[in-house]
Amino acid sequence: MILETHGDVCRLGYMRLIACLAEEDTPKSFDFLASLLYDFVRNIGPPQLPIKPIGIITRPVNARNYVSVAAEINILDRKTQTLGNVGRLYVKLDSATKFLHESRQITHEELLTLNPVERVLLLVTLISADFPFLLNTIIWVLEREEFTRMEAMNHMMEELYPSALKSIITKVDARKRSLIEKEIAEAEKFRTKRLGLENKSEWIKSSQYAKYRHIAPPRLEWLVDLGILKRAGRGKYSADETFVKHKDVFERYFKVPMKRIEEEIISDIAPLMIPGLTKASRFDVANMIIEAYRRFSSRGNAVSLSMLERLCVFLLLERKLFSTPSMAHDVFNNLAIRFPDKMFVQRGKTGGVEVAMMNISPSDI
Repeated sequence: MILETHGDVCRLGYMRLIACLAEEDTPKSFDFLASLLYDFVRNIGPPQLPIKPIGIITRPVNARNYVSVAAEINILDRKTQTLGNVGRLYVKLDSATKFLHESRQITHEELLTLNPVERVLLLVTLISADFPFLLNTIIWVLEREEFTRMEAMNHMMEELYPSALKSIITKVDARKRSLIEKEIAEAEKFRTKRLGLENKSEWIKSSQYAKYRHIAPPRLEWLVDLGILKRAGRGKYSADETFVKHKDVFERYFKVPMKRIEEEIISDIAPLMIPGLTKASRFDVANMIIEAYRRFSSRGNAVSLSMLERLCVFLLLERKLFSTPSMAHDVFNNLAIRFPDKMFVQRGKTGGVEVAMMNISPSDI
């Protein structure tokens, strides 16, 4: 679960830029990275939209908050101050080209708008990083279909938030456990305190309301960027009909082991988010595994097999071809059997499998 959120971190599009501004292996302090982000956004100017979206970066502190949350969702690695696995994956996608290589200046609208494959990647990332809070929020908004921001804030903070904290308390270290226990005790009193305030004006001025705004609205806006929610007027939202019809799919994820969440979400949700998908053939998958290895191994380093499979899947999605990490894993194993003298795998330092050599080309298969 994401424990550090900020009320101004509402636009997921900025997360892609943060990944592209960071370095894969050379550390950049988060303050320096935030300054790069702020300068980039300032140079392209404000978005030219009829209604200005909330969460736009207008001050250095906004940029620093975005960088902090990027570290919470593994776009950045807080320990090394380099790219996290999600960031490493994104910068190898074709989708990142507009930030990495294009000479023309992109518009702020382009910066904010996710393409369908980016939506799938960030949905997987956010559900995994913010489990179970965001998943419970998705299910609630799909059940309600239409609601106001105030209704959502109250329900999220008084029902979903304390429940989510209780579910993760046994999975964190002792220091965090103590902080979460205090947060749970406070959250369980949220409703009583809110109802005890005399009027709406008093409530909006309260520190508790400030906390609500800090935590709940960003998650609602993430769902807008992902296409699950639509704005239906000032302070109002409506759920997208396609996702409402598939609410049961999201409910099933509570029964799925966390290590399979990405597999299940891609299998279920990618066809809903990416129009015109067709199933990738084994030949398509094999070719893309080779391409994914080429992109990851440009510096001659060993490549994590799980990252190789994930990149293969998202590169295929960019080409409107559907596969999943398990399908990619199966094809990789087949290639290893067919070309034992051209592929070499080893145990990585963290225990995972790494591909140390993959000297095959599309013509070989």
